[in-house]
Order: sequence, then C-alpha cells, then structure tokens
Amino acid sequence: MKPKVSLGIDPGSQSGHFATILHMERLGEDRVDIKPFREVTLAELYQIFKEIAERYDCDAVCENVHAFPGMSAIATSSFMKNMGHIEMALAASGIPTRYVSPQTWMKFYGVKKDKGETKTVWKKRLREVLQQRLPHVECTTEQADAVLIALYGRCTRV
Repeated sequence: MKPKVSLGIDPGSQSGHFATILHMERLGEDRVDIKPFREVTLAELYQIFKEIAERYDCDAVCENVHAFPGMSAIATSSFMKNMGHIEMALAASGIPTRYVSPQTWMKFYGVKKDKGETKTVWKKRLREVLQQRLPHVECTTEQADAVLIALYGRCTRV
C-alpha cells in the first residue's frame, strides 16, 4: 500500500505554488514540500506530478480561481495559460483532482477576509492559521495558501 499524499494547488499567475503533505507515521508529523510554479517548466511540472502519482496514493485539490475585473489582457492570458498547464500536468499524470473555490477551503478553517482588510494583512492571517495547524511548517505568506489547500484536501479526502 502506497503512503497517502495530498497535493494543494494555488494557481496564482505570479505567486502560485503547489504543496504536498505526506503524513510521516513513524515521526507522528507531516512532511510538507512547497514549490513555486514560476520555478518549473511545463515538462518539469508533469514529471514532478508523475513521480508523485507513481510513489504515492495521491489526490489533488486545486483552487478554482478565474480572471477578475481589472486584470489586463496580458495578465489574464498569462494566468489562464498557467492554469491550463497545471490542469494538463495533473490529467497527464493521472492524479485525481477536485476544484474548490477559495471560499470553500477558507470556510473549512473558519476564516473570512474582513471588509477593507489589505491583502498583506489577510495573507499574514492565513499564514497564522497554518502555523496553528502545522506549527513545524516554515513558509512565507505566498506559500501558505497552497499548504492550507493541501491540508484541506487531506482532511476532506473521500
């Protein structure tokens, strides 16, 4: 039987990351790996996902996001291209994937962005939620979403 791994995907165009959580039974804690999408090519992304699928019983949760008003045509195009690459790599590697809205996974943790809250303050608050759940995990505010999505996936896995 393969060990279980949860893959969390925050597909942001510039700050997107993916994170894996492997429960280390003998250590009684989770091993978390985080990588930014901007550091891997499409071929490397597919290879990473393929290796994960071969070694582990893996499923993925991808944040279901879209372009929003105010994004330039170039930013929207870049974002959608990135999302397409992620979906292709997941499908080609055979990793079952669920898509969830940001509101869905954030509701799981009992957090909601306050009206007027700056993005910086909001991201720091999300990282604090992660630190409460997984105190041994070191991550930046940019990385916290991906880890929280992976943890959400592990906790809601069917």
